[in-house]
Amino acid sequence: MTGPELSDYLYRHRKSLILVFALVVLGAMGFFGYAKYQRHQMAQAAAVYSELTQSMAANQLAAAQVSAQTLLQKYPDTPYATMARFFTARMAMMQHHEAQAQAQLEAILKKDHLPTGMAGLARFTLAELQLDQGQAKKALDTLGAPGTVYAPLYWELRGDAHEYLRAWPKARQDYLKAEQALPATDPYRAYLQLKLANIGVHS
Repeated sequence: MTGPELSDYLYRHRKSLILVFALVVLGAMGFFGYAKYQRHQMAQAAAVYSELTQSMAANQLAAAQVSAQTLLQKYPDTPYATMARFFTARMAMMQHHEAQAQAQLEAILKKDHLPTGMAGLARFTLAELQLDQGQAKKALDTLGAPGTVYAPLYWELRGDAHEYLRAWPKARQDYLKAEQALPATDPYRAYLQLKLANIGVHS
């Protein structure tokens, strides 16, 4: 296409080209505007989450619950909302609202993308709650296969569940694995040894 032909083409299709250009600009503005909106949302959620953790540290449960609800309602798609749901579950457990705690933990485990370590922590906490309610088999199902995160706690809780079910050999094996997962100088090993001694009395 020669220079005059190109000029003529651009002139004849100027309205369509202007419309396409406008759409491209609007699309770019929308993309960058949404990214800015996301950053703004994340910053606001981080501020509310900081208030939540400070309230929890000060044992101000009422204030912590307000912050948690704000995160869940206003910033549900941020990682901070997932953390807020976990704190809500812990607060419910402290107040003996087991059904509410279980619902929050199950909601966390249904999410596809979780902050690092959150899936294991939520699964462990839910299993702990189930065991406290005498649901040892459910607790074992919830724990599932072992992972590298929270390994000592994982094996100890498995041992507690097996002990509840009077499966003494399995409980002993689990406690030994919990002990092995700890550093040699960790004082918690002494507590696990007491559990092992108790297993020896029953088995």
